[in-house]
Amino acid sequence: MKNLTKLFLLAILVVFASCQNETLTEGASSIVEDELAMEDEILVSDGEEDTSFVLDSNSEIMPTRELSFSLSSNSTQEGTPIPSSCTPDLEALELSLPDVANVTVTSKPGVDSYFTIDILDSSLAGTGIAAWCVDQDLSLYDGDSAEFSVYSSYETLPAGEFEYPENFDLINWVINQNFVGQASASGGNYTFGHVQYAMWLLVDDSVCVECSALAAPGEASWTSNAAVNVAMAQEIADAAIANGQDFVPGCGQKVGVILNPAGKQAIMIAVDVPEKEEECSDCEGKVTKLELEFDWRCDKYIKIYQRKENTCYGVKIFSQMVKAGETFTIEGANHDGTFGRYAYIYINGCYYTKIKTNCDINIGPGYTKGVFNVISGESSIGGELCEYVKPDYNKCYRHWSCRYYSKCRYSYSGH
Repeated sequence: MKNLTKLFLLAILVVFASCQNETLTEGASSIVEDELAMEDEILVSDGEEDTSFVLDSNSEIMPTRELSFSLSSNSTQEGTPIPSSCTPDLEALELSLPDVANVTVTSKPGVDSYFTIDILDSSLAGTGIAAWCVDQDLSLYDGDSAEFSVYSSYETLPAGEFEYPENFDLINWVINQNFVGQASASGGNYTFGHVQYAMWLLVDDSVCVECSALAAPGEASWTSNAAVNVAMAQEIADAAIANGQDFVPGCGQKVGVILNPAGKQAIMIAVDVPEKEEECSDCEGKVTKLELEFDWRCDKYIKIYQRKENTCYGVKIFSQMVKAGETFTIEGANHDGTFGRYAYIYINGCYYTKIKTNCDINIGPGYTKGVFNVISGESSIGGELCEYVKPDYNKCYRHWSCRYYSKCRYSYSGH
């Protein structure tokens, strides 16, 4: 009997030890795996949440903003629209242009332009570039290569080079109307030949005689229907005179750049109008807009709140899964477009940090808070924010103490 009892107890002990060993092994393995996984996940709070900042059901309703877009008076229905918030900078374009560029004519005529050229060097370098003739006095042929002097069509041009340089505003109006392919009032569609002929009518004192290069391969020759073609070109020239006086292209449009080789025909290409870079200033008033970079190795769901006007209640201004290294933009939700004193950041449902947005800190590009880098921003009075200069005494830490990590670590249960 005693032997049976011993055997029974021994069996129970073996089973218990086996189960215990399995539980410990699996549990330990799971804990170790979790800990290793969390090594890349540690994003802990910089402190306790602001108890005076309240989130309720209304806080999850993001405010809506109306996006404004209007057309400048310089734009036509057929032309390229100009964003109302952009300021063109033709002076910057002029300063950025090279003095000379090496050019090769790859075809004459082109497909939708008088020439197609390659620019072999300089900031204008490219292949298959559409170009137009702006001087009939000299010639330029397929295969020609030369060094061309470079000018903006809005700068003071060399004296005596062009018959009517004051009309380059009209030429710029023409190249921004995309006439090629549009229907003519007299019937038929405009071709590049009509556009080129109109340019000669506007800036030159002569036009072509044979006009063989005004028709693309496969098109009927210009002279086979010369009277109609000239009339259609005149329509474009008349429209430019009526609508293009003092025309200045805006952002999103094109500006003519003149390429003038010694002893050869001057040509013009169209390049994008640069946007004027706003002068930055220190943070003045309150912050209205921030572009932030999520400087972390893992994707996270990020929510950002601010106080609604002068209340203690929060309003959500951003809610999105953000990829590692991704940038995103937030804008203030107050009536004046500001954030108020702080923007409160939550990661995976857990409070992470807040960024001071009342200009007490001269926040700007280069400012960091935890794993968020300010890329750009604007303030209500100062406009575009200048680069942040970190004070010598302010030591910035990329990650916070793990003091508050344990309470947030397993609390997340959704977005």
